[in-house]
Amino acid sequence: MIRMNLSKNPEGFDGPVAWETPGTRAALCRWAARLLAKMLGWIMVWLAWLYGVLIQLSWGAVAVLAGLPLVVIAYLVCAQLFALSKLWRMYRILKVYPWRQQRDGVRAKRQWPRGARAVFVLPNPDRPEKTESPEEQGGFFRIWDRVARKGFHDELWYAGDPRFACVVAKPGPKTLSYADQRTAYSLDTSPRRKGISPEARRRARAIGARVAD
Repeated sequence: MIRMNLSKNPEGFDGPVAWETPGTRAALCRWAARLLAKMLGWIMVWLAWLYGVLIQLSWGAVAVLAGLPLVVIAYLVCAQLFALSKLWRMYRILKVYPWRQQRDGVRAKRQWPRGARAVFVLPNPDRPEKTESPEEQGGFFRIWDRVARKGFHDELWYAGDPRFACVVAKPGPKTLSYADQRTAYSLDTSPRRKGISPEARRRARAIGARVAD
């Protein structure tokens, strides 16, 4: 396994970008292929179920009940499509930032009614004594919620700036996922303004994140 030490640079951006690290490109391809396979699989299930519903139309109420799973399956397809929509952002992050390692970088936070939820605790690149907690996207399908529930004791790999957006992974890298701050891309929030070094600002803009002047 390739090991990379945490940067002693307070800005934390030294070292080769993650995209150049062996295994990163393959890990991102596996991530995209897995989601694409799931999406195509659910589409096939949806079409097969739809055919069955059309066959049963003459049964009235039976057809209505049989149609309910179509809504659920359509939701599952949309969930995979939403996750795939983050592929371009993940690629840009991996091309701009190096991998970093963080001990205790993810914790399980008990939350009702969904059980434990993964909370990332990563250092602020400009003020390492402070931490930031970008959130994984995906609703009920967040990969790292399941990882946190089982217990994660390795060093978390992450590329990016946790004040904006990151790619997080198990060592290897494996089990890639995407996490961000709402202010980084959402137009209905105010972009981050204070405490950002020129280099951090430049890199954030390179991944398309919103940064105030």
